[in-house]
Amino acid sequence: MDASAYESFANTIIDTHKTPGVIVAIKDRYEKGFGYRDVANKLPVTIETVFGIGSITKSMTCIAILQLEERGKLDVQDKVTTHIPELSFPGAEQITIHHLMTHTSGIPPMNTLFYANKTSMEADGSFDLQMKLGVPLDANQKSIETYDDLIDYLNTTSFTMLGAPGTVFSYSNDGYALLGIIIERVSGQVYADYMEEYLFSPLEMNATFFDPKYLNEHTATLLYSADPTADNPEIEASPGWWDAYSMWSAGYVKSTARDMIRYGEFFLDPHQGLLSPERIQAMCTPHIQIEPGIYYGYGVVITPDFFGTTRIDHGGGIKGVSAHFAVLPDKAMSAVCLTNIAGAPAEVLLNGAVQSELGIEPEAQAIQYPDIALTHADRQAIVGTYESNEGQVVHAYEKDDNLYIEIQDHEFETRSVSPRALTIQLQGDEHLLQFNDGRLQFGFRQLLRKA
Repeated sequence: MDASAYESFANTIIDTHKTPGVIVAIKDRYEKGFGYRDVANKLPVTIETVFGIGSITKSMTCIAILQLEERGKLDVQDKVTTHIPELSFPGAEQITIHHLMTHTSGIPPMNTLFYANKTSMEADGSFDLQMKLGVPLDANQKSIETYDDLIDYLNTTSFTMLGAPGTVFSYSNDGYALLGIIIERVSGQVYADYMEEYLFSPLEMNATFFDPKYLNEHTATLLYSADPTADNPEIEASPGWWDAYSMWSAGYVKSTARDMIRYGEFFLDPHQGLLSPERIQAMCTPHIQIEPGIYYGYGVVITPDFFGTTRIDHGGGIKGVSAHFAVLPDKAMSAVCLTNIAGAPAEVLLNGAVQSELGIEPEAQAIQYPDIALTHADRQAIVGTYESNEGQVVHAYEKDDNLYIEIQDHEFETRSVSPRALTIQLQGDEHLLQFNDGRLQFGFRQLLRKA
């Protein structure tokens, strides 16, 4: 790797997006801390700095499910109601564990995660902020503290399934929370205890945990931007971590770059005995297409042609967290980027490092989209307001002979790449918006057209 060229690229991205602290590491090849884990006291980021990893946790949850399948405790084709018979919302009886693992259950984006975090969010004032930003929340709704609370909320909240299980991809934290319940019931252990015994300890991930009580002096101070889409977002310290026990299996691991590189060994060395090569292969199989050239497996995203090789990856984001993890099995490479602010371009920084190591320009795009001209009918099929109960609101409209997207009062010029797809530049990267039959797939979620 030309480290100086990569670091010039990285510093430009970090400065542009006001990212306070970053660690980028590639197993046995590169590691670099940028900025500070504690800006006020100018404490540097190191490979031992503790960050949140957000939804990278989902791949770990899937490993646990596959381990339990290997022991004959369950089958990924089991109906979810076999293990959680209390689930009674319409369509629940048709959902399998496989559907939850691949985000194809049909459960739409929901606001459950906010109620699971409600106690933490009320402590730092962000619950009211989310309501002001338009997330459909009820201040009087009790917080979702337990698995029973979660099941009751899903059973009593009115929502329409996106489609029959297995037919529609839409990212669902609720689905992964249900996987956590299944792991506890089938294993007979508390979810976090199971993960410690069967994943973290065997891989010597000694600084990896769920419970905020284990945070220490090596922990990055969380920073927060109320509006990560802004060109010059205001950044402020907000040290309280959001915590939601009922959702731990969806995205609440805290870890270090050192431990996450060790985690990469799970994918690179199938002879450790944690899981058979056949089930590792099942985990990394492209089960459903998300975007052209990009697929979802079990808790991981698969890009079969990432500059001529396969990339297995996942990102994570929540308050004070933007993270990305990737493995390139054919190159014996695992890599991670961790930051201490939401909305940071962690994937861009990680891709730049991996590509530099492969001798590819850091800003190059593995998947490129052509420019096309839209017809009037194409434009009319796209124009509208799209929403989800998870709080996303996207306006698509015509102006100056082009289509524009508005998100959180910020306007983005689009590039037309197919009759039903646009791209926008966001967080340092090109993001795809796919429109189909009154729906928008954006950020891996299905949003419905409301107007």
